[in-house]
Amino acid sequence: MTDAANQGGVTHSTRLFQLDALRGIAALVIMLFHLDLVYRIHGPFVRGYLFVDMFFLLSGFVLAVSTERKLNAGIGALAFTRDRFVRLWPLVAVGAGVAAARAFAIGMADPLTLLLWLVLDLAMIPSLTGTGPFYRFNGPQWTLFYELLANFLHALVLRKVPTRWMLALALGLGAALIVTVRIYKTDTMGVNAPTWGTWWMGLPRVGWSYVLGVWMGRKYKEGVRGPVLPWWLALALPVVGIAMVPRLPLSLAHGDLVFVIGFLPLAVWAVAQSHPPKALQPAFEWFGNYSLPLYCVHLTVLAWISEVFGRAVWVQVMAVGAAMLLAWFFSRLVSFKGRPTEVKRGLPPQG
Repeated sequence: MTDAANQGGVTHSTRLFQLDALRGIAALVIMLFHLDLVYRIHGPFVRGYLFVDMFFLLSGFVLAVSTERKLNAGIGALAFTRDRFVRLWPLVAVGAGVAAARAFAIGMADPLTLLLWLVLDLAMIPSLTGTGPFYRFNGPQWTLFYELLANFLHALVLRKVPTRWMLALALGLGAALIVTVRIYKTDTMGVNAPTWGTWWMGLPRVGWSYVLGVWMGRKYKEGVRGPVLPWWLALALPVVGIAMVPRLPLSLAHGDLVFVIGFLPLAVWAVAQSHPPKALQPAFEWFGNYSLPLYCVHLTVLAWISEVFGRAVWVQVMAVGAAMLLAWFFSRLVSFKGRPTEVKRGLPPQG
């Protein structure tokens, strides 16, 4: 999340490490949402799935700040997507590997079928059966597919869209999101295997947040700023917001839309322009990197432990601890940073 540019006389921070902390917070809240789902505890984060939309918004924002200049300098869409795939694939392997181990242990299917499913999931080929999850083993993997799709379209098309039109595109996708959520009754599209009637429903969800994030990232680079909250308050705001959504006198669909369209962009913007102490940078960066394996392994661990030990409170505590410990182990074992995409010398700027 770097920005070496200095546009319009505005000097930017070399790294928005507060966004790393926000990504870590989002992963924790999503884990607690799945804890609620698996153990049926009815806690404060029953709408935690909405933080997936924040992941897409953060991705668009960060790539607009850190990478669009490289894209315009000549990186091809296929090369850029390949590099992004190389960076994300360890997450796929970790998540699918842990989930496959559970599937073999509980006898989800015969061994040859499970092996075929694992190969397909590792190759990022989604399930097209129309039933069950988007990927066979690890539910959260669906977001990595759409992340890569958004990155490809960013490099192919979005980088060429002028900033003045980017907001209009985002608003058009937001209108499509409103229609989709009203049809689906909740903002959870994209999780399930697509059918001929539902294959398109995940696109407005991803598109609204990602494209708006790109627009916000460009405006940030231009030096646009608003009122600055204390950094700790800015980071707490999304957590308070996600806990308050179920208390609004709105239907499930309308509450989701208010949060994703009205609240979430403002909350992310508040974090982006906040100023946490420089001393917190190493911890925040570590938290952001740790969020990646945590996001990909936690659901399997929560479900597996509930199947073995039941749903008692002590089991819930053990499950959360086990998920966080396994994520820490993989964060030490596997690098999730990847190599930065290189611009070929001699290529003229494009777009």
